[in-house]
Amino acid sequence: EELKHEQVIKTFTLPDGTSSQGPLQAVIVDHRNFNRYYTKPYDPQNPAPPDCFAISKELTTMAPHEDAAEKQAKSCAECPMNQFGSAANGKGKACRNTVRLAVAAADATANSEPMILTVSPTGLKSWHSMVNTLGATGLLPIQVVTEIAFDANAPYPTLTFTAGQAHEDLETFWQLRDKAQALLDQPPA
Repeated sequence: EELKHEQVIKTFTLPDGTSSQGPLQAVIVDHRNFNRYYTKPYDPQNPAPPDCFAISKELTTMAPHEDAAEKQAKSCAECPMNQFGSAANGKGKACRNTVRLAVAAADATANSEPMILTVSPTGLKSWHSMVNTLGATGLLPIQVVTEIAFDANAPYPTLTFTAGQAHEDLETFWQLRDKAQALLDQPPA
């Protein structure tokens, strides 16, 4: 028998309901590291919030959120569920490490609404690489237009980030950053 590989469709779904295969040109106005741990497998008939979760701007200060129902440790760094090899399947972590990005279209105005984009664990390497590269030049993601795309060579949706040119409208994007704070810090439902 022939093994058939089903192509995974890699698309962005925008707030207006339209889809795009990207790449997207956006300004990343802010971010939060976001860890989630579930004690039970996902049940689509009964979706539930994570049993433990953490939200923080800095990776070094990650700790269970005050609203987490079943805190697993005092900090994410010492949590056994946040160690490689703790996943039920494979070598990964039982705790899902992601990043929430607040993004705005490159041509956004002060009246625009920021959008939330979650970077899965497979996209974190590209995200951190871009942030570190920008930091080495004294820039923050909010200061440049970033190309956000899907890695064409990955068998599953994996985001890539490429810093582009600096933009001239930092004031607008700082206003959008202020609007995004409540969205970024919102506990999972």
